[in-house]
Amino acid sequence: MKPRMSAALFDLDGTLLDSEPAYLESDRAFLAGYGVDYTDELNRGYVGRGSKAMLEDLAARFPDSRLASAPIAELVALKDKAYASYAPGRVRAFPATAALARALAARGVALAIASGSSRAVIDLMIGSGSLGALFPVRVSSEEVPRGKPEPDVFIEAARRLGVEPCACLVLEDSPYGVAAAKKAGMRCVALPDPAAGLSGFDAADLVVDGGAARLDPEAVMARYSWVAPSRTAE
Repeated sequence: MKPRMSAALFDLDGTLLDSEPAYLESDRAFLAGYGVDYTDELNRGYVGRGSKAMLEDLAARFPDSRLASAPIAELVALKDKAYASYAPGRVRAFPATAALARALAARGVALAIASGSSRAVIDLMIGSGSLGALFPVRVSSEEVPRGKPEPDVFIEAARRLGVEPCACLVLEDSPYGVAAAKKAGMRCVALPDPAAGLSGFDAADLVVDGGAARLDPEAVMARYSWVAPSRTAE
């Protein structure tokens, strides 16, 4: 018997939006101003983590940089401002992931964004157009006590949707997100970036080799039994 799912929780960056290259370039320029050489290798270790956790770790790694003496809240705000200035016009939705969201919405399935990005960045990038209208529930890691790999952001998204965690499917592109989904008691489709490899995704229920660009929406639809939730989202 197919598992019954009533909600789908989408990570934003690298899952719904092809935004990781824009984040890398924005973060690289931002961090250079604080004396940090933000390499591809460093970046791979932070994909899927929230800005606060990332900046705290970088400040600890580079104690002689200007990061170490700046307030974290101020750094997070400035990092978000830099991205908000750089990303619009450079970031698009992955067609297959967007198609899956639309197909699920047509079935009456509850949808939410659950992301490590700030709420302001989520709202800016997802917008209020046809795609953004599918996601009235949007949860940032800044709204919960702990970010990914802890389950808080997914648990809160399920609560706002009025759906039990066991009836939620998570779509994620990072090992941190997969770990968070499984800790939340949810099923998970992993969409790893081809450049990052498949290590760390073993816990996912389905791993799409090639990531969001290679997702088959019909295959995901067919894998589960989709039913509308019994109560209205907050």
